[in-house]
Amino acid sequence: MRWVLCRETHNRLQRIVGVLGFTHVDPARVFCVRGYGSTSEAWARIWGLPSLWQQVLGTRPAYVVEIIEPEFSRLPQDDQDRVLIHELLHIPRTFSGAIRPHRTPTFRITRSTVEQYYRRYLASATGRRNVLLRAEHSRLQPGADAATALPPHPSAAAPPRSPRERRMPRRKP
Repeated sequence: MRWVLCRETHNRLQRIVGVLGFTHVDPARVFCVRGYGSTSEAWARIWGLPSLWQQVLGTRPAYVVEIIEPEFSRLPQDDQDRVLIHELLHIPRTFSGAIRPHRTPTFRITRSTVEQYYRRYLASATGRRNVLLRAEHSRLQPGADAATALPPHPSAAAPPRSPRERRMPRRKP
């Protein structure tokens, strides 16, 4: 494994943090690296600096967002933004160095949650909410103009799973 600091990804994260209003995230304490040589099937992951390490090292909370190459670079840019939003959602409001899990009693990090934040980001980043709404409307209308329609998210085709199936991993066909 080797890691390289990535300024480009850090700039993207800063833009996402600003546009979505994640005021609890200090971009100066979030570091971005590209990881090479991982056997993980993930596109990215986030690492926090636990409070014990903060006390021993005499430092403040920090996070590292690791982009796993070449998997991340193979994604279209919109999916890359979704992945970055997903990783940012793991940072708790306390910005303590801890990692927020996917499921808590009050919050869940799901594809649906990420998609909601992505839509907000897209609308705010472009400054044209009406364009987004028109595109969403045309995607729902049969025979709509394909140039203005948004592509469906890959997870949209997945059938809903029962509570029992959610506990059990899916088998590969």
